[in-house]
Amino acid sequence: MDETDLYDQYADRLEDFWNRRRTRPRFRREVRVFGRALVVASNEEGVLTAVDLAQSSYTTAAPVDGPLLRVQLVVQSPPQPVGPTPDDLMQRITYSGDGGWLMLQLGQWGQAHVDLEQGRATAVLTPELARRPDLISQCLLHTIWLNFFIVGGYGLLHASCLVRDGRAALLLAPHNAGKSTTALHLALAGFRLLTDSMVFVAPSEPLQLLGFPVGKVKLRRDMLSQFVTLRPLLAQEVVRRETKFRLDLRQVAGVRVQETAVFPTAVDLYLMSRHDRAQTIVKQADKTSVWTAVMDNSLYFDRRSIWEQNLRCLTPLIEQARFFHLTIGTDAGGIVDAFTRLS
Repeated sequence: MDETDLYDQYADRLEDFWNRRRTRPRFRREVRVFGRALVVASNEEGVLTAVDLAQSSYTTAAPVDGPLLRVQLVVQSPPQPVGPTPDDLMQRITYSGDGGWLMLQLGQWGQAHVDLEQGRATAVLTPELARRPDLISQCLLHTIWLNFFIVGGYGLLHASCLVRDGRAALLLAPHNAGKSTTALHLALAGFRLLTDSMVFVAPSEPLQLLGFPVGKVKLRRDMLSQFVTLRPLLAQEVVRRETKFRLDLRQVAGVRVQETAVFPTAVDLYLMSRHDRAQTIVKQADKTSVWTAVMDNSLYFDRRSIWEQNLRCLTPLIEQARFFHLTIGTDAGGIVDAFTRLS
């Protein structure tokens, strides 16, 4: 008997020791993120709802060429029940990595291996986590996708970015220096918000800025009194073990969110700090101060090759920008006036 015929005859009766047949990725969703083609496949169709939730957090950009990025989500019951997935799963993740691979341990509810060089990732999730596409998006897909782009040559700057009349304003500040509060004041005053967290510089010409997450701002509790009318729209979220309050600006009438890629005609970089006086102070800054701020406010980088690649990609942005030291005061109107005068 021909070996092919023999296998076909017995295939369904052979032991599925590795659960390959049971967890075969029968469902898939192909999307574009920052213009790059990306496919997520799974053995359970409902899990792919997480793809739609995640995709909405990224700037829309024109299609670009590049190898297909792949993520497989395997849903499989563990030997022992683990119970419902906790809302604070983000705080329970263990991150590991070396060279071109990353590992995420999602508590008892899943794990993922990421091959950065190949642009592939595989995650094994419990059914309990599979029923929480919001957590899959937040805790898993964003981390995988963002690292794909960092390794893929996109420059990353930890900053807020707002746009008006073609000019991009980037706010660089240490944690809890008032960056988000300032960004929200400017957005409410008519600037378009690209992002309040991560600005990506595409590895192409002309200069193209992309953002993650789109249209969302996270405020500290002590800043809420400045935005009383927005309180009903705020949702609590734990960030670095601190409770913050997240606002999706797309829910606010009259506020403009920049959802598409920005090709700025001019760039202003603001090195932010704050004081307890009312007046907002703006002074000229130098390039050395800017590069220091870039190094002090970057995320995810832990390898020389990635650092050097990132800095090369950020150089065109730095070279064409104006630089300012911005010390924000307590008077919200003065903050907006300072930006209006400069732009």
